[in-house]
Amino acid sequence: MKKTKKSKPQIKIIKELAAHFEEDLRKTLPITLHSNGSIAYKEYIIAKNMLGNWALCRASNQDIIEQFYLKTCAIMAAKAYSLTNLTKFIEIKQLDTSYFSHFCDNQIYQINIKKPQDHSRFMILLNKLEHSETMSLHYKEKISRMFKLSFV
Repeated sequence: MKKTKKSKPQIKIIKELAAHFEEDLRKTLPITLHSNGSIAYKEYIIAKNMLGNWALCRASNQDIIEQFYLKTCAIMAAKAYSLTNLTKFIEIKQLDTSYFSHFCDNQIYQINIKKPQDHSRFMILLNKLEHSETMSLHYKEKISRMFKLSFV
């Protein structure tokens, strides 16, 4: 049996598909990615700050408007802020904070559940773990839904 090489035509097809998807992405998501990892949306820049959060600031003066834990929330907030929709901006900030709070709780309970001394303590931690996991998934889905509705 002879092995034939089909990788070169496939690579060309993959590159064409990637270029096509990138073009579609630019049409639906009006953002610009910079080489330093920051994102530009209209006249706003979203970049990581020293705390590891995503800071939303104006491109002209670099004053921080607000900080977000999730990049998707920062992008949605930039859109809401550019449209001067402050109620949506505040809602996005609350979703971001709620998700991060429950996510952090989940991480803590996952660590602490491995070290309880008695059964009752284990059950309490298990309940808290399940609750924090459910809530973080709820907020994650809500943020995803809002992002899709905002940009698609």
